[in-house]
Amino acid sequence: MELPQSANLPLTANHNRLSSIDLVRGFALLGIGLENLFSMHTQNADFAQYAAQYPQELNHWLLTGLMVLVRSKFYPIFSFVFGMSAALSLPQRGAGYFLRRLAALFGLGILQTAFVWNGDVLTHYAAMGILLLLLCRLPTTMLFILAGLLLTFSFTGELWVPAEIHNAPEMAQKATTAYTSGTFGQITVVRLTEFAAGFLNWEALWFLSRIFAFLLLGYTFTRAGGLRYWQNKYQVLRAFVLLAVGVGLVALWFQVAGWRGEGELSRQLEWVKQLLFTAYFFGLVGCYLLLPVLLYHWLPLKKANDLLIALGQHTLTHYLLQNLLFSLLFYHYGAGLYGKLAPWQCFALYILVISVQLALSHRWSKQGQRGPVEALLRYVVRGRSF
Repeated sequence: MELPQSANLPLTANHNRLSSIDLVRGFALLGIGLENLFSMHTQNADFAQYAAQYPQELNHWLLTGLMVLVRSKFYPIFSFVFGMSAALSLPQRGAGYFLRRLAALFGLGILQTAFVWNGDVLTHYAAMGILLLLLCRLPTTMLFILAGLLLTFSFTGELWVPAEIHNAPEMAQKATTAYTSGTFGQITVVRLTEFAAGFLNWEALWFLSRIFAFLLLGYTFTRAGGLRYWQNKYQVLRAFVLLAVGVGLVALWFQVAGWRGEGELSRQLEWVKQLLFTAYFFGLVGCYLLLPVLLYHWLPLKKANDLLIALGQHTLTHYLLQNLLFSLLFYHYGAGLYGKLAPWQCFALYILVISVQLALSHRWSKQGQRGPVEALLRYVVRGRSF
């Protein structure tokens, strides 16, 4: 989400904001919005059953693409950009402004959890922002090592915890029943219950470790002067190629070794598998993170770049608007389409929604306007006019 400001280090002399950060943030929203749509349409506990209903070629490949290329891959990008924004804003605005903004984000997150969707991450970002304040004076190298340890733990933690400890099928069934036939009040109770339980299980700890790791990476990358590196198209290309080759080699090994499934491995090999998957995930997210910057430098499609930059400038408005719209479409108190759309229909719906949002962002940017939520947040935090 947009933190205090994107930056005052322009990509070109004609930009007041750092366009590359807005570009990456807009690109991240494309994937997050699609993932959220499917998460609100069919919760994770029911997803395998939902996918089994659509063995047809088009729907099968759409769902495969969603799981392989989208699921869990874009929230880390948002976290990385969150850390970048924090590294740029803290020296300029100070901890007081940063804390006020975190409090405002937390308030928005609580409201969304209660009335829209329990999958909110704004509260998580607010909590991790406070943790960042406690750690930000540590040396950059130490923060980088901590990020690596947290990322590794987020994937290897499963080797320490038996599966039955963190499964909650009863809660998942109650949620499905509420979403398909419950009243607004009943769904609100389910949302708040799941939100509270989400801080008390291992999956939540692993998820928070993962996104906080990328937040720390974004913070250390920026504090160490990495934004200058983004300006050099050859360095960006080299990093992208190295990451892509690494991802390809790990994926090839998983295929050759037969490690793609859930087959039984010795404990030592399970550790190797999870460590390699950690590297694979880091490399893939890194490729996604660099991809829009790479295209900006090497394939200067001005219209497409401007649209993504504009989307990145109004991310918070569009993130909340998407979730509100999807909740009204899918839950029983709205259109009641929970679990009823085929995958191709979900993709078509998302293309329509994001197209409208791109057009709105472009118009707001041309007129020099903030998004409604960005303007409200600015007013709350700074006490200034919209």
